[in-house]
Amino acid sequence: MKQQGTYNGAEGKSAGYDIQYTPNQKRPLIVFCHGFNGFKDWGAFNLMANYFLQRGFQFVKLNFSHNGTSPMHPLEFVDLEAFGANNFGKELEDISALLVHLKKESFADCVDFEKLFFIGHSKGGATALAYTLSHPEIVSCATLAAVLDPVARYGKLNDKLWKENGVKFVLNGRTNQKMPLYYQLAQNTQKIKDKLDLRNLLKSDKRKFLFVHGGKDEAVPVSEINLVKNLPNCTVSIIEDANHVFGASHPYTSADLPDDLQTALSQIAKFFESL
Repeated sequence: MKQQGTYNGAEGKSAGYDIQYTPNQKRPLIVFCHGFNGFKDWGAFNLMANYFLQRGFQFVKLNFSHNGTSPMHPLEFVDLEAFGANNFGKELEDISALLVHLKKESFADCVDFEKLFFIGHSKGGATALAYTLSHPEIVSCATLAAVLDPVARYGKLNDKLWKENGVKFVLNGRTNQKMPLYYQLAQNTQKIKDKLDLRNLLKSDKRKFLFVHGGKDEAVPVSEINLVKNLPNCTVSIIEDANHVFGASHPYTSADLPDDLQTALSQIAKFFESL
C-alpha cells in the first residue's frame, strides 16, 4: 500500500512524502533521503521502495522542504528561491518533522519506530548519516554514493566570489536550469560542522554502517570512501562499473531496477537484516 501526504518542514514549509507499507504488520521503517538536484520520485526511487517492501521493511521517502519542488509540482524545480536557501540544518529539521508527523498519522500499527534505518543518496547520504549519528536510537544507516566530507564540499567560507555575490549558480544538466546556491549554505555548514564531521563521529559510534559507492562515480569520486574504509564499524562496498546513480536515470521507464542499483540494494537489505 502506498500513501502520499505532506508534512511541515523547516520554517514551516510544506513538503511531500510517501510511505510504502504493508498494513497490519509492524515492521522496521527505512527513511530515504534524496540528494542534490534530486527529489523523492526521481528515477528508480519508487522501485527502490517496492524492493524494500518485499524484503520486509516499510519505506518512507521525503522531499526536503527546500529542495526546489513543491507539493503541487513534486517532479519539477519550481521554487529556485527555496533551493538556494536550502542547507543541512534545514534538512535535519525536515527529517525530525517528518518522523513526528508519521507518529501523529497513526502509523504505529504498521511501523516499529524503535527499529529505524536510514538510506541516503549523494548529498542526502551526508544528511542521513549526520541525522543517524546524532540519534543513537536509530539502528543504522547505509549510503549510496555519499558525500562523506560535506564541510569541505559545501562549507567553503573562503570562496571570495561566492561571498561577494551572495550566490553562485550550478547548472542542472537534466533541466538546463541554473540552480542558485546562496552563501548561507557555506555559513550554515560551518555553523553545524560538528554534526557534519562524519568521520570523527563514526570513530566514536558503536553501531555498524554500510557505504556503497560506484567505481565510476562521476559526481562524488570513489576516493571519498577512503575517509571511512579503515574504520572498524564501517563496511565499504565498491560496485566497480557503477556510476553515481547506479544505472538509473530520470525519467526511468523500466519495470526493473538497474543491475547496479539492484546489487546495491541487495547488499543494503542483507546488511540491515543482519542487525
